[in-house]
Amino acid sequence: MSKEITQYEAAGLDEKMRYVQTLSSAGDLIPKGLWTAGKPNPGKVLLVFETGAMLGIHPIAALSGIDIIEGKPAISPGLMSGVIRKAGHKLRVTTRGSIKAGDFEAVVTLTRADDPDFTYEAIWTMERATRAKLAHKDNWVKYPEAMCKARAISEVAREGAEDCLMGVKYTPEEMGALVNESGEMVATSEAIEPSEDWAALVGAVTTTDDLKALRDRAQAADEYTANRALFLARAGELGRAGEAAAEPAAEPAPDDNVIDAEIVPDDEPAAPTEAAAAEPEDEETELQRYERETAAEFESQASTNG
Repeated sequence: MSKEITQYEAAGLDEKMRYVQTLSSAGDLIPKGLWTAGKPNPGKVLLVFETGAMLGIHPIAALSGIDIIEGKPAISPGLMSGVIRKAGHKLRVTTRGSIKAGDFEAVVTLTRADDPDFTYEAIWTMERATRAKLAHKDNWVKYPEAMCKARAISEVAREGAEDCLMGVKYTPEEMGALVNESGEMVATSEAIEPSEDWAALVGAVTTTDDLKALRDRAQAADEYTANRALFLARAGELGRAGEAAAEPAAEPAPDDNVIDAEIVPDDEPAAPTEAAAAEPEDEETELQRYERETAAEFESQASTNG
């Protein structure tokens, strides 16, 4: 362990807090994932430093390779590889094929220093990413090769070097963050603004067909799931409005000049007409139809992607 790491671990909490407060004043030099309310959060910075000390790395290396996502630390693929190699284990990353040809593979092998006769292996391809419903995500569209390598590294690390990671075993991308080509976090998923004001758009539609077209737009932007409740609620409103409009008009008031007559029922009830017999007992509502069509489209997309 380096002298700097030893000094940090030996420092008391007050000294560490002064160190963290000083570094937090660096502003934009602190990764945005460690900010709260528009400025660096000293508590998050301290958590990153403590996590780095646990892994045996310098505080500044931890600052650039460890992020806090929903209260949990995530580690970049590069730093994960460094921690494993620093422990004396052999980690090898190779690729073959190409994305364009459809045969790209990222292959990562890990051979432990204390068990040289066995090699762990992880392979990631775009076909596997598609099955995991990852291929359409922004990170994977922009950097498919890098994402395959990062996934293979973290997978083999969890299988063969859990003791090196001390529980810090997921990358920011695996925890839902937006990352760059190096796998370092750019923004958390919560920080990504929606592409459109879906609540306002959903509230403005007046027909089920318009709502379906808007749903397709939201699905194309990968933002339908997060707003599904809005769409279903509006579909229900439109369905109820349609049912109200279809209700028969009220019967006219009886004419006082018409003498009441006794209605004599037929001996046998009239047989239902062919059209009436074919009519279903429970007619599907607009909301049920919308949900059924939405489910069918999702199944169709899943089978196509799978």
